[in-house]
Amino acid sequence: MNTKKRFNYLRPILYIGGLNVLALGTVLFTCGKLGVSALVSVPQVLSLFLPITLGQATTLTFVIFVLIELCLLHKIKWQTVSQLFVAFIFGWIVDFYGLRIGLEKIVLNALWEQILITLLAIIFTSLGVFMMIKANFILNPPDGVVNVICMKLKSTFGKAKFSFDVAMIVISIGLSLIFINHITAIGVGTILAVLLVGPLVNLWEYFFVTRKTKYLSDTID
Repeated sequence: MNTKKRFNYLRPILYIGGLNVLALGTVLFTCGKLGVSALVSVPQVLSLFLPITLGQATTLTFVIFVLIELCLLHKIKWQTVSQLFVAFIFGWIVDFYGLRIGLEKIVLNALWEQILITLLAIIFTSLGVFMMIKANFILNPPDGVVNVICMKLKSTFGKAKFSFDVAMIVISIGLSLIFINHITAIGVGTILAVLLVGPLVNLWEYFFVTRKTKYLSDTID
């Protein structure tokens, strides 16, 4: 009973921690100037031609995801509606790190600095995703819409997530060309994020869960 209570108590803490780590990764991508992750690409482009911040653009994008989920489900579910709170909270946290702390104002002139910050962004993004998955609390809107698409198309989450990321990149390129006249937000950092975030999430799973479980099993034996 005590273990269950402690687990339920730690879940929201782990989830909030994951939101903060993921938001920090989001802001670091913009600092690196080498391209942002597929998830951040559309909000990043929106923030460049609309009078809104990156956090507000992220909230707007996430709210659209939730609306798409509700349309696909043809019914209102509290698990889906609760993602709206995540959308607003996550957007606020992004602006907290970017504007209030001032990370978006950091200027990196050297290429090695940009590469280092981009790699840190990828690490933080993967760790934030891992923490939120393990918390098993509320799906963030991007994962929520991918999950609904999986159910509708009877596809695997991995395939749907890859297609979703490609769609986000294509949309951000289209918006860039239409409203900014050149491609922005997409670069080598975007490619690295697509290639590395998934494997890093698996690495955190092995390091913090699988390895620990195996160690405890060997100790008991």
